[in-house]
Amino acid sequence: MNNDRKKTGPTPATPPEAPFQDGPNPTLHPPRVHTMRMGHLPLTIFATIAISALFALAFDLGSAPAVAGTSLLVLLILFAGITPRMSGTPVTAGTRFTVARVALTCLLGGLAVIPAASPPEPLLWSIALMGLAAAGLWAVDGWLARITYSASGFSERLGALAGALLAVALALLVWRLGLCGIWVMAAGAFAFADAAVQAGRRIQRSDAWQVGADFLIRAALAVAIIPATPPLAVTGLTVLATASAIGLMGHTLRHGADLDAV
Repeated sequence: MNNDRKKTGPTPATPPEAPFQDGPNPTLHPPRVHTMRMGHLPLTIFATIAISALFALAFDLGSAPAVAGTSLLVLLILFAGITPRMSGTPVTAGTRFTVARVALTCLLGGLAVIPAASPPEPLLWSIALMGLAAAGLWAVDGWLARITYSASGFSERLGALAGALLAVALALLVWRLGLCGIWVMAAGAFAFADAAVQAGRRIQRSDAWQVGADFLIRAALAVAIIPATPPLAVTGLTVLATASAIGLMGHTLRHGADLDAV
């Protein structure tokens, strides 16, 4: 028997952590296609600067919104790099969706900080559509990062900060554009506080209804910016966004208290 073992040679080692071993082949590309390493951060910066500058040029907004959007991106990266959550996976910048939604979020943030004086309808349409796109990318980004092994402490913090900034930027745009009173900032404030509590208590969104509620907050604020939306509908959308943000904040606090009690 020993001779047989010598002839056959050592048994090949099982590939470590081969994804999708137990299930059917996925329709997605291999993980290496979607995963954006830390070396892709300059790409995110370049994309944000290019998109913001072209957008500002197209609508004669000047360089101020582009500079503001780029500054917000730098702050996001700096804050995401402070004591990132440890994980067993290599440090990544997230997925392609992360890069796209961070760039869109920073563009919207720059426009919210320095809005146009009298925005034309095409500008409002583009803001609303970009807000919806960023919200949709945010909703699927975490799922894609998990199944493609792109999640890390840095990418989780960057994604959470970008999601919080998106809610604040959209709420600020609704108010600064004169569509609603300053009370709409409560939706952005509670969404931002919810993200901060999640990061502090290391809570991750896992249930579909929570991800859907987060998407609803941002989507409702984005839809409220669409031109010719009736004032009553704008009020209803902002109330829905604010109520959803408050409800999620309460759920996060209760879940955090349950974790502390365990």
